[in-house]
Amino acid sequence: MKWINILHLYQPPTQTKEIVDAVARESYQKIVSLLATYPNLRLTLNISGSLLELLARYGHQSIIKGFKSHAERGAVEFLGSAMYHPILPLLSDGEIMRQIRLHDEISRKYFGETYKPRGFFLPEMAYNQKTAAVLVSAGFEWVILDEIHVAEKINFGKKYNIAGVGLGTVFRDSFLSRTFPPEFIVENMEKIKTEYVVTCHDGELYGHWHRDDWGYYKKAFTDNRIKMLTVSEYRAELSGGEDIAVHDASWESKPEELAENTAFGLWNDPRNKIHNMLETFKRKILTLVESHQSSPGYETARHYADRGVASCAWWWASERKIGSFSPRSWNPTEIEKGARELYKASSSLNLLPRESAEISSLFENLRQTIWKKHSRDYDPNYLIE
Repeated sequence: MKWINILHLYQPPTQTKEIVDAVARESYQKIVSLLATYPNLRLTLNISGSLLELLARYGHQSIIKGFKSHAERGAVEFLGSAMYHPILPLLSDGEIMRQIRLHDEISRKYFGETYKPRGFFLPEMAYNQKTAAVLVSAGFEWVILDEIHVAEKINFGKKYNIAGVGLGTVFRDSFLSRTFPPEFIVENMEKIKTEYVVTCHDGELYGHWHRDDWGYYKKAFTDNRIKMLTVSEYRAELSGGEDIAVHDASWESKPEELAENTAFGLWNDPRNKIHNMLETFKRKILTLVESHQSSPGYETARHYADRGVASCAWWWASERKIGSFSPRSWNPTEIEKGARELYKASSSLNLLPRESAEISSLFENLRQTIWKKHSRDYDPNYLIE
């Protein structure tokens, strides 16, 4: 068996030091230690630019240096991505490219020449053809997608290219990626019939969300029946290249959503009032910031606007149960926190009084809608007058 293991490491730009410290200790340092302990382990990593900022800010440079040293010896392949983890199909081409460039800049700052990505990780694997065209223009060769993105069954021994786009693609195994792969692969070696196994999931599963109390890291990473490959090594082994039609979707998409043409429902559900208000506010702020490039506060405004498009506020407003054991995705504090980053962008500019009043009104209406909903739907002491 040849295992291609792709990990996505991310924390939102507004994450607290306490949580960053905990996840760094439990997960990111664990991954660095695993790479040092098991010479056969090879990983393809997306480490979001916002996480790099936080690790550097809160004194976790040893983790950054650890990933860099393992990349230098060929055990890690870095992926390109978007700096603050926005849903790229919901941004303009210019904003997509800006997020890519910001991610490239900070990754080169900390990883140097080891950061030379050929592939790209789409935040939440949210794909549409417009975004793919931007990736091609940015020089990327391939992108990671989920089986939900295509209608036909994937053959993991085939090399695929996205039809009509000029971009290669690697598909993750949806089922295996939702397990704890080291355990599942070890326990089911005789049942897995494919030569290549491709898994991709949040790296925080290693140590933070899941404790390996039964030694499956060691079992998986020392098993001589398993050869581990980076994505570039995997694609180099495959011959030919088959074009495949890819449709708009994310790795959280459901077939029924795609049938309703709601590819990104967790972040842009037309029936979700707060999603609609967040989108309106986001577009207004981005347009306003770009129209004030000569303002003394433009660079500060751009900084907050870049952070404000992070996907988390929209995710926490989706109010869904993502998995059987997950909480409902509703958190008014996190929604307001994301919206406030956008509001800070406008506050950094020399706006006309009418512009300032309009933005303040939009933000306050959004904030009140969030908290009224929370009181009505989630506060057991709420009384309907």
